[in-house]
Amino acid sequence: MRPSSVRWGQLSRVFALALAGGAVTVAATGCGTQEKVEPKLVEQGSPFDRGAKPKPPPDPNDPLRNPAYETPRGRDGDQVSDERIDAVLAEAAGFAKIDDVAQQRNVLRECANKTPPSARCDGEMGLAMIQAKNRRAAALYYLTEAAAVDDPKAGAELYARIGEQLRQHGKLVEATVALERAIARDEAAEYLFALGQVLSLQQEHLVEGANRMAQARAKDDRIEWLHDEAVIRGQIPVREQAVAALELFQLYVERAKGLPAEGLPTPPEGLKGRMAELEILSKQYATQAEWDELQAKAKAEAAANPKPEPTTPPS
Repeated sequence: MRPSSVRWGQLSRVFALALAGGAVTVAATGCGTQEKVEPKLVEQGSPFDRGAKPKPPPDPNDPLRNPAYETPRGRDGDQVSDERIDAVLAEAAGFAKIDDVAQQRNVLRECANKTPPSARCDGEMGLAMIQAKNRRAAALYYLTEAAAVDDPKAGAELYARIGEQLRQHGKLVEATVALERAIARDEAAEYLFALGQVLSLQQEHLVEGANRMAQARAKDDRIEWLHDEAVIRGQIPVREQAVAALELFQLYVERAKGLPAEGLPTPPEGLKGRMAELEILSKQYATQAEWDELQAKAKAEAAANPKPEPTTPPS
């Protein structure tokens, strides 16, 4: 036999053994577990990720604070003399007349936010800022500070303007204070009605708000004020108030005859449903005396049976 034939036979046997071994391995694998291996998502972090950097608390002394949402850090320095305040306000008023708001604010810095406070300086600074959205927080700070100070040199007109801006921006308690200071100086119909508006936006002061509107109408009986008083009294769930609201609406409808509808707060025909509803409610509501008695009884029961204080479970 030739050597080449021997080598070929040996290779054939090795190949056959290899095939046999592979078959055994496949068979062994086939007899193993049938569980399916689920793919897993491996999150790869960025080599540049250093984690969230903690944000330090805002520094109230930072000169770069944003006046759109950050207020001044507090009163800054001593107040100038009364004579100087008068001069600063006169100069600021000159810039306001030519709509140079930037110079107006710059001048007012000399007396605004000082100790002791000047409602005139703080108020004028807040009013000069309030129309700018990027000065809103700072403006409300100045207006609130001005409303809190009963400055004998500040007039009713200034406090009324401060109160109106505070009302428009939801500062109802502060607006009430400012308008009360205005009325203490001048009981003008406009100021009385403005206070009535602010009070009517606070559920617990609806009656007081309607009464202030009535005081304003006693001085200047405008048809739109008549309408608004009727609306407010109609929101008070007491029989006498419902009756008064219905009578006011009836008077409004009578006075509105012949007037252009576009100039009225509500067209008279649009009030028919509300007036019919008030006529029913005026027979269903409790009287003021009954309501007061119910309120007193509820308070007495609450005082006699106080709710237990919530306890914090042990950790």
